[in-house]
Amino acid sequence: MKGFRRTQAVAALLALALPLAACSGNGKEEAASSAGSSAASSDKPIEISWLSFNPPENDSTPVQQALEKKFNVKFKNVRVERANYDEQMNIKFSSGEVADLIYLDFSPQRLETLVNQGILAELPEDEIRGKMPEYAGTIDQADPTLWDYSKVNGKGYGIPVIWPIGDLPFLPGYNGDWLKKIGYDAPPTTLDQFEDVLRKFRNDDPDGNGQKDTYGLSGQGTDARSFSVVFGAFGVRPDYMVDEKTKQVVYGLTTEQGREALKVINRWYKEDLIDPEFVTKTANDYHDDFVNGIVGVRDWMSYQFEPRVGIVGAPFYAKNPNNKIVVGKPLAGPNGPGKAYSYGSQNAFIAMGKQVEKDPAKKAKLYEILNALATDDSTYLTAVYGIEGEHYQMQDGVPIMKPEYANENAKYKIGAGTFYGVFGTKSKLMEKYDYTQDTLKFIDSLRDGVQTIDSLAVYVPAMTEYPDLGKLASESYLKFVRGELNLDADFDKFVQDWNDAGGKEILRQINEKYTFGS
Repeated sequence: MKGFRRTQAVAALLALALPLAACSGNGKEEAASSAGSSAASSDKPIEISWLSFNPPENDSTPVQQALEKKFNVKFKNVRVERANYDEQMNIKFSSGEVADLIYLDFSPQRLETLVNQGILAELPEDEIRGKMPEYAGTIDQADPTLWDYSKVNGKGYGIPVIWPIGDLPFLPGYNGDWLKKIGYDAPPTTLDQFEDVLRKFRNDDPDGNGQKDTYGLSGQGTDARSFSVVFGAFGVRPDYMVDEKTKQVVYGLTTEQGREALKVINRWYKEDLIDPEFVTKTANDYHDDFVNGIVGVRDWMSYQFEPRVGIVGAPFYAKNPNNKIVVGKPLAGPNGPGKAYSYGSQNAFIAMGKQVEKDPAKKAKLYEILNALATDDSTYLTAVYGIEGEHYQMQDGVPIMKPEYANENAKYKIGAGTFYGVFGTKSKLMEKYDYTQDTLKFIDSLRDGVQTIDSLAVYVPAMTEYPDLGKLASESYLKFVRGELNLDADFDKFVQDWNDAGGKEILRQINEKYTFGS
């Protein structure tokens, strides 16, 4: 069983999917009524209230009409702004307006709260497997522990939504021209070689402008994703993680591997090999510094180096068309091969309102629609991209949006996108439509030979009882990097303080609640 994983904000990644569009087959007639349709001409449509991201402006969009005809339903669109999704959802729930289908961000804490409030219907794992067998298989393949995240007190309340590329590793991307300038024909493979690269990126004028104005490495403040390539060389990440030997959750920053990684980072910081302004940088600042030739290494989710749509790759190649991002692998450290961070495959939950438990026909219809959205080509393409010929054209098996619908907001206006397309870029079975073959090859190459340390999304009550624990960790982390705390004299006290401030109790509750590995 793979380790539990933590969600991260993913709104930016939705923009990474190519501006593709909808339906395979023989046109919009097929899009409205192709394989999987359950519409019975004599049956009265079932009314379904639907709550998801980015609703259409009205209730008569082409996509809505096509799906309603296909499944013999009538959708009641529940409109909630994405920016204040949870807050506005709470207002609707407190007024008694509970949608039949509810799309939730991946938060076990949020799911548990809604269950305790009596908002959500029970969705047993066996029931989901029976109604959505193919999709359930993709969950098992991606990360079977996601089923446990969807449970409260042993009962299931959500269909796990996976993010197929979420398990891609954080890998170092190097400025290819700079590597050649300092005499490297290939990226470094060990921590010692990496240090040599950083030293030369700082001191040997890799951009050739005659000034000492370049750095090898930076970060994004106290973000746990900073310096991932260094922590990974020690097989650790500075937050909650599973210890391979004990299969217990530990807090990586408080481990001996965490201390050793911090020693390396502190030494580089004192030698001026790390951009000292990393403290105030955001992730986007670091992206920009790499693109603009200020920093020579970007250690980040490696998909972002993709030349066409990656949020690092696309601007890098636009600005540096004759250069190349050389994607490396995790660095071997003092204890052997390194590992890479990974967000993990978790992404969201699809839940149903409590009232659906009393309406078997509606529940069955919801399962039918969801199964088709995740596994049926025509349904998926219609929901996510629109109507073939009207909104997109197929090119080499991939839907390409017409220019007037290429913008995400334009897709929302026709009912396409994320509202009905709750599995858009989230179904392994439909990846063939979301990415070109070149991009899929790039994705596969990133996984090759890489072991990951995945994010955890564990939740226990103690996490809300000790709200200052994260502040203690982030402040100490920064002081260790800058040398304001000594990693020999002060580290043990930090660990003790962290445990006493609630960390020990949080870990106890986590390891009592969750089981990892065999």
